[in-house]
Amino acid sequence: MPLMSGNLIKNLFAGPVTRPYPVAKRRSFPRARAQLLYNPTGCTYCGICANICPANAIQMKEDRESLRINRTYDSFACIYCARCIEFCPNGALKMGVEHLEPTDRKAVMRTAGRA
Repeated sequence: MPLMSGNLIKNLFAGPVTRPYPVAKRRSFPRARAQLLYNPTGCTYCGICANICPANAIQMKEDRESLRINRTYDSFACIYCARCIEFCPNGALKMGVEHLEPTDRKAVMRTAGRA
């Protein structure tokens, strides 16, 4: 116990070691995989991204009544492997470096495309 008392007193009066997250945010790394960005104007709804996704985070469903293809992206299921970006023939998907803000609700991005 006497050996630890010096270290205990030093740590008791020292400042915090961790970063105060909501107030002081760390910059993202240049090649960080943090957010999947989708450009609907460049998408041809070919379905390659949905077929290649190992986590099944991207889904394409055809709505025959309205003749549309609905694309669904679940960010909570995504493992950010970037395979969909590699195989996208038109470059409609990109990886952003800014992390999403913490949330208490699950949000799923849905877009309706053309048939």
